[in-house]
Amino acid sequence: MTWLRLYITVEGQTERKFADNVLRPYLASFSVEVKTRVVLTNRKLGKRGGILDFEKIRNDLQRLMHEDYKSEARFTTMIDLYALPLEFPGWAEAQKKKLPTERVEILESALQKEMGDQRFLPYIQLHEFETLLYCDLVQLQQRISGTEAAFAKLSKEVEHLEPEEINEGRTTAPSKRIITHVPIYDRLKVRVGASAAAAIGLPILRFKCPHFDNWILRLEQLK
Repeated sequence: MTWLRLYITVEGQTERKFADNVLRPYLASFSVEVKTRVVLTNRKLGKRGGILDFEKIRNDLQRLMHEDYKSEARFTTMIDLYALPLEFPGWAEAQKKKLPTERVEILESALQKEMGDQRFLPYIQLHEFETLLYCDLVQLQQRISGTEAAFAKLSKEVEHLEPEEINEGRTTAPSKRIITHVPIYDRLKVRVGASAAAAIGLPILRFKCPHFDNWILRLEQLK
């Protein structure tokens, strides 16, 4: 069977560690070789991470697709819905929809059209990488000592919400809620975030996060 090369362009180092440690070995069983990269945001300075300007991520993806033009190359993203730049394609139309799932589908479709390459499969995380951690907050709590009470309060706060329903508000986004209760997470996220998600495991992440599950399913079915 011919192997495919899948370039995953991610928003930051936490997502990159997750893709390297979880998605790469998993997708290898589907003959997909994962290559991870953090989005280039300043070419002159070689700076990577964060999406403050859509033009930068578009140019970065276009350069990558031009560099690997082979038919066995595939491309995807793992970027946050939270704090997407307003000039992101499909933004105005997406804001007319009430449900985040509808908004993210419009944005992904618009990004696919914008890039104009059938090898590209966009994915936008509802609403941040930290969404995945809400599938089992105990795994994160165990990696940050002395936070049992704080995480108990956080768990109570979101007990009525599914992980992908935790929204994109400035104080209520997944990461913002964690930082409110456990401020040190802001400095530890790269160290503990990806390992906590890995410990939760893909089966639970997929079961509790349908949009994430759909992305993984599509990656499994790449041809």
